[in-house]
Amino acid sequence: MKTRAIKNPKTLISHIEGSLQNPENIGNLCALLYHENSKQSRFSLFKQGEEIGKFSNPYILERAAQPYKCFPTTKFFSMQEYKGMNKHTKDIFNVIKSRRSGRDYEKYSISLNELYQILYYSYGINNEIPIKGGEGVWSYRTVPSGGALYPLELYLYLNYSALPKGIYHYRPDKNNIELINENDHLPELRKIIFAEPMVNLPNCSCIIFISSVFQRTLMKYGERGYRFILQEVGFVSQNLSLICEAIGLSSCIIGSFFDDNINNLIKADGILESIQSVIVIGKKSENETES
Repeated sequence: MKTRAIKNPKTLISHIEGSLQNPENIGNLCALLYHENSKQSRFSLFKQGEEIGKFSNPYILERAAQPYKCFPTTKFFSMQEYKGMNKHTKDIFNVIKSRRSGRDYEKYSISLNELYQILYYSYGINNEIPIKGGEGVWSYRTVPSGGALYPLELYLYLNYSALPKGIYHYRPDKNNIELINENDHLPELRKIIFAEPMVNLPNCSCIIFISSVFQRTLMKYGERGYRFILQEVGFVSQNLSLICEAIGLSSCIIGSFFDDNINNLIKADGILESIQSVIVIGKKSENETES
């Protein structure tokens, strides 16, 4: 059986005439190389089918159904009391229409209830179904996920809140946040997140970090799975942005940062788990509201 030859995008676009986009400048980018070689073919579908078939085994299902990183020896803060408390009346279409990236904030102490709404409605567990032929339950969340494998982890730095300043980790299965690194990390974060002067980091209430644990998805979907992971990062980021808009907060997604420095802060190894997205959250200032 012949396998599909590795394709080099540079050779594929060499015949294209120069334009405003100037395709020759992107010919060597790894992004194009990955995209071209993660396209589906008859062979890759056949090969992938073998891996997907393994997930009919109850033993594998039970273990794949536990995609939760945890820090068992750390102090945690429960958000369970807020479950079912908030009655939301805002129309989703109006929220989508009014959503904007907010970059200037006034100092505002974010509440645990607001953190609950941001975290739970962006990536919390909203349904559980018993595993057929096995033990335990398969949990579902508020976003689509390839194979319902949920490869992402959410962390946050609390800058202004009733809780101690520090790096926290969200536990969707326990509905709490774990304090994994108590300290004022803002001076360090300002050096490794490239948002200023456009974004007012000193006045933000918190910063959300989205990481991905690659093997959760790649073990089933292989190369193609990385596409699914990136899609899921987008789903969660949009949820976060819309939730902030709905509860009167402002957010801005940041694309430029030192990955490995943030990985160290959130205790990710940078290889099997790595940072994917950074979202700054705060109370919109009057100046930005007026503009």
